[in-house]
Amino acid sequence: MILDPFGGRAAEIIEEFGGLMKTLMIIPDYVDPDEVIKRVSWEDKPPDELIDMNDIEDVLGFYALLGALSIKPYGFEVEEVMKRNAEIYLHRIRLVGRFDGAAGIEAVGREDLPSRDAFILERRGLRGVTPEERENLRIAYRIHLSDFLKFWEGSLKDVYVRSGYAYLSKPQALEVWRGYFRRRFSEVLRSIEGLESEFYKGLNEKMGELIRKRAGSTLYTGSVKAQPLRFDLFPPCVRMALEGVPSGMRNYAITVLLTSFLSYARFCPNPSRKDVRLRDCVQSVREVEEEVVSVVIDAGNRCSPPLFEDQPNEIKNVWYHLGFGFTEKPSLDDSGSSVWYFPPNCDKIRANVPQLCNPDEFCRGIRNPLTYYLRRLFREKQRQGGDGAGTGAEGGGDG
Repeated sequence: MILDPFGGRAAEIIEEFGGLMKTLMIIPDYVDPDEVIKRVSWEDKPPDELIDMNDIEDVLGFYALLGALSIKPYGFEVEEVMKRNAEIYLHRIRLVGRFDGAAGIEAVGREDLPSRDAFILERRGLRGVTPEERENLRIAYRIHLSDFLKFWEGSLKDVYVRSGYAYLSKPQALEVWRGYFRRRFSEVLRSIEGLESEFYKGLNEKMGELIRKRAGSTLYTGSVKAQPLRFDLFPPCVRMALEGVPSGMRNYAITVLLTSFLSYARFCPNPSRKDVRLRDCVQSVREVEEEVVSVVIDAGNRCSPPLFEDQPNEIKNVWYHLGFGFTEKPSLDDSGSSVWYFPPNCDKIRANVPQLCNPDEFCRGIRNPLTYYLRRLFREKQRQGGDGAGTGAEGGGDG
């Protein structure tokens, strides 16, 4: 029973097929799409057939979903597939009571912890603690602090640290594993982005249809234009960029992040293909100037020093990132002269401008700022009593 699709046994199977890319190429000959879809179609808990499947079937099914997501590696599909598959493996971990070293988590005994510390952490002398609560408080695992900090999304104050290790209760260890799974999932997905395959395209369409139906949402409608921007629902990194940033952050925050985010969020939140152009989503360049470029320029002018006063040619770079080539006065026919850059993933933002990354409560599990925005749009519509129809994603793509 595989407990970690990125771990040793899974790696052995992938190697037997000739490596990851070769495995992805042979998967269409080995798996039934309808069987693979079962990995995301269950409701309350994973069915026994997903818990007890053989190792090869498990690995091929899991990586078939990753291959399908690589067609459009962003949006609700990624989050849902990540969550559902994490629960499959977590269910197995709970069932067997071990992690098999996944994420570097290892079991510890009573002798590994000073008795006084264990007494306090596990509240052994506290009345009113039920046996179940006491079991959940018991320190049973540890992980090296360097690994722990990569995967833990809570506060360091919530865990016991000693001699370079974080010591964990079972619930804490499960949360660390979730963080590990999300990180590895995103890394592998990024490494295979954009597979050219009719099999994976078809699987992606089936998967998207299932997930949207479950959500009761017509979030991705494929109309020509999206609704006006909701600045109050933007992710923290984008809001910070809008306020203006210091020298050293300006080019990335304004030209790279803000330009791509605003343009996709406004005109094409769910593009149906990688090579979509702005002219596929708008009627005129004037729309882009008034609703995106003007906002970018205003944000650039709020920088210290003002970006476009300091670097006048940077406005041409804005149009370049919008796909119109390096120009200051584009026409609609220029769309496609360069790539229309998609918003950078969160890990790229953290790597390039870590000061921009100040997560809030909605950032958990999000890997791209646009996904954050779409999720908040959908939740806002639900909060107002709507069904999510047309929410923020009416441009460019057919989902």
